[in-house]
Amino acid sequence: MNGEGQYLVVRQGAADGERVPLDPVVPGTIGRSRENIVVLTDASISRQHARVSFKDGAWWVEDLGSKNGTKVNGRRIDAASRLTAGDVLQLGNFQIIFSASGSRATARVADIAGPAMLKSLPVEEFDTGAGTAPDTRSFGVGLSRERIGTFLRAVDKVGQALLAHRSVDELFAFVVELASDILRADRTVLLLKDPVSGELVSRAVKQGPGFEGGEIVVSRSIASAAMEQKQALLTGDAQSDTRFRAQQSVIQQRIHSAMCAPLWHDDQVLGLIYVDNVAAPAPFEEGDLRLLTLIAHLTAVKVRETEQYEAVERAARLDVELRRAATLQQNLLPPEPLHHGRAVVAGRNIPSFDVGGDYFDFIPSEDGRLVVALGDVAGKGMGAALLMTHLHATVRAQVETGRTLRDVMGRLNRSIHQNVRGLRFITLFLAQMDTESGAVTYVNGGHNPPFLVRASGEVESLTSGGLLLGMFPDATYDEGTAAMGPGDLLVAYSDGVTEARAPAAPGEEMGEDLGEERLIELLRSSRTLSPEELVERLIARVREFSGIAQQADDVTVAVIRFGS
Repeated sequence: MNGEGQYLVVRQGAADGERVPLDPVVPGTIGRSRENIVVLTDASISRQHARVSFKDGAWWVEDLGSKNGTKVNGRRIDAASRLTAGDVLQLGNFQIIFSASGSRATARVADIAGPAMLKSLPVEEFDTGAGTAPDTRSFGVGLSRERIGTFLRAVDKVGQALLAHRSVDELFAFVVELASDILRADRTVLLLKDPVSGELVSRAVKQGPGFEGGEIVVSRSIASAAMEQKQALLTGDAQSDTRFRAQQSVIQQRIHSAMCAPLWHDDQVLGLIYVDNVAAPAPFEEGDLRLLTLIAHLTAVKVRETEQYEAVERAARLDVELRRAATLQQNLLPPEPLHHGRAVVAGRNIPSFDVGGDYFDFIPSEDGRLVVALGDVAGKGMGAALLMTHLHATVRAQVETGRTLRDVMGRLNRSIHQNVRGLRFITLFLAQMDTESGAVTYVNGGHNPPFLVRASGEVESLTSGGLLLGMFPDATYDEGTAAMGPGDLLVAYSDGVTEARAPAAPGEEMGEDLGEERLIELLRSSRTLSPEELVERLIARVREFSGIAQQADDVTVAVIRFGS
């Protein structure tokens, strides 16, 4: 495929579509800006919303970070999506159809009048109660002996569909083939209701010989009646009905007989199946309508089953990816205590979920200095973890330039603000220690004040610094200083330590936080321990205090001991 001769059909509502040719050499953008090849006048659409391009022998569409996203065949895309003939892009109130040479048929719902209504069947007529299968005997009413045999074969085919696992798209293609074959329909369409807009979106189309590549327009009034009233509908012959001779939209489609049935299951309507006859006046009958209703119901059951299966599969894949991400994240953190000059430092991170937003690092230099960093990204989960990874790399890069900690913190703040645009914030503590003299310079960027625990048991808080990072790009930071003597400890921690919560006592809504006072008491009583031992004791205390309750936040601790 060289990509030539392809085009987009841009349509809004029931209006005729505008054909826009595509250039395989120059990617085409779609959006509100007049610089795009497709200009869409809709406030919900971004200036440059999406891009269509030809690469690797195929056409692709990708969203350009738009606010409201881009959908292909009813599903929002997160990455470049390969286009096939007849795919429908949804941007705001516009439908854009990718129509390749020899493309498959397309379908849409529009505000046109439908032919005469001959029969309607409430789906509740076939429902024997929630959670039970419909009484299939009622579906055979009105069928001849020959069609009863066809009906039973159809049930068998649908049964095969229910037993075999297919993707949702494969299931839709199977269903329109099945309905077209059994009902001897010229044209068959399966449409699903978009969960956000509520609009019906074509998901599969089947056309008989002589109808390939055409467009099927389903009357919105008929579709709405089928879905809102939960009725299967049989319509009459528009060609011979004098009431519709003035309605060119119906006559032009040459529809002789049509049916539609809602995809219904457990009192929910997911969409509908539409079939019609065009070539010759071979009208559908009530028995056909009952058969279509059965297919529609079993399709809805299978759609829900398949969606649940795929959701479980996605969750399992996500769990594997999260575990991999957690392993990679932990590998970024110092794995063991570091001895540097007269100082020893140890730390540990326990995420509340598989991945977390807490971070610590030890950065030694050849001149005897040691930088210790400990931070906390606002929020939890993958987003916080990704920002933590960025923070880890950026802190190291800035520290290794030899700049002062005040300059490092200012640069970090500007970088984070530019990347997160005020949507997330980071608290960060940086301390630089001369491991021979014990002199400490530090900057506290909105973090829980670390404690300097003297060998005597006295405790000081390290508070000098400024605002948390990412809030204001022009924020400035002050440096603080301290002098550590032999046996002194510097303990940095995340708020998951002091905000660890005990189980609620009887009659109380929530338990107490561990708090700073209990933490200081623990540090004083444990000040003779090695940094590694103190880290483990502190984490054990948090777990003991919280009991069996789920850890609400990441817990991170870093401890520096100077001298003997």
